[in-house]
Amino acid sequence: MTNKKISLSLKPGCACVCLAFLAQISYADEELGFRYNNLSVSPYVNLEYTYNSNVDYSKGQKRDDHIFSINPGVDLNYKGNDWGLKGNAWYDHDYYHEYDILDKDSYGESVDFYWESPKGLKLLLGQRYVNSSQNDSLTSDSGRGLWRDRNQLDINGALAYQFSEKTSVTLSGLYSDLSYENDTRKYGGLYGWTLYSVGLQLARQMTAKSDFLVSGSYQQYHSDGARGGVDSSSVGYTLMAGVGSRATERVMYSLKAGASLFDYAKGDQMAGFVYEGHLSWLMSKKWALSFAGTSSFQPSEYEVNQADQTYSVSSSLTYKTTRRLTTSLDLAYRREERQINTANARDGDGDDRYSARLMARYKLRKYVNLYAGLEYEEQFSDQNMNEFNRYRGTLGLNLRY
Repeated sequence: MTNKKISLSLKPGCACVCLAFLAQISYADEELGFRYNNLSVSPYVNLEYTYNSNVDYSKGQKRDDHIFSINPGVDLNYKGNDWGLKGNAWYDHDYYHEYDILDKDSYGESVDFYWESPKGLKLLLGQRYVNSSQNDSLTSDSGRGLWRDRNQLDINGALAYQFSEKTSVTLSGLYSDLSYENDTRKYGGLYGWTLYSVGLQLARQMTAKSDFLVSGSYQQYHSDGARGGVDSSSVGYTLMAGVGSRATERVMYSLKAGASLFDYAKGDQMAGFVYEGHLSWLMSKKWALSFAGTSSFQPSEYEVNQADQTYSVSSSLTYKTTRRLTTSLDLAYRREERQINTANARDGDGDDRYSARLMARYKLRKYVNLYAGLEYEEQFSDQNMNEFNRYRGTLGLNLRY
């Protein structure tokens, strides 16, 4: 079996905030979608070709392929007097020219609701679902057992209240369910989980444009990977402090760091430094910068009755070269450390993955956009079999009304 594919269960919140902020550069001057009073409906489709130099994520014999994708979807946006609703639904099919065992169908949807009262009370609710179907069976020709059907459902909410001009508090909650199709006759083991989390954050004004932040959270996991009578539940406690921006037009940020304790497999513990942050800076009409990062503990998706700590950071620099052309440079790093507490096993093995991507987007007509990209990825690991490198080239056509 070759390299394990990176987990899809990364917390997406910071990255989504940054990407949405950067999108203002490309779409600020556009009125998209069908409109009926306060409701807008914007359908789209992406047609894409990708060359992948290493579809197996392999360090040894690499196999390349040409991938063709079609991705239709629709965005909904409704604005009320003091509330709003955003929704999205999409479908994606990837067709591999040579290794058709890797053909993949995916679909998903999301809904976000916000409400704000005149007295300083704010409510945010969100829901996301993704289904990815890819039969990569060990018993099939060229199968590796690394990909298979999986589902992820996330439901989150936050309630914020402004006590005074200088002090506010936010109560947040998250429910997440990740599940994999596990058939030992066809696949190697991957283990999902159910997560319940609650958090509380206090913000106190330091200057006219910044707040001091202190937050604490509690996480409870129920892992699908518990075996041998081991308790399937794990609990985590996190305490962080940092700084955040107050209401500004061009800069949004929240940067926090602290410590977390993770108790898993009924008695085993991990503890360490954690962080969480995002930054979005619209520097001018042409330039924008974003940053996102997070670190957390979670049950292992690969090792029975074990746990991982993950670290990730990413940054994007966007430049609107002309009225029609926008370019961007994206950099990302992720580390995953595995904790293994058995007599004959390793302790603290990890993988380090680096990626860089250069993208260009050209507005051909009002409803027609072209895009192209070059991406390079490389992973180093304490286990030789998990190392790989690859590059990808992409050409795409986006049609959006």
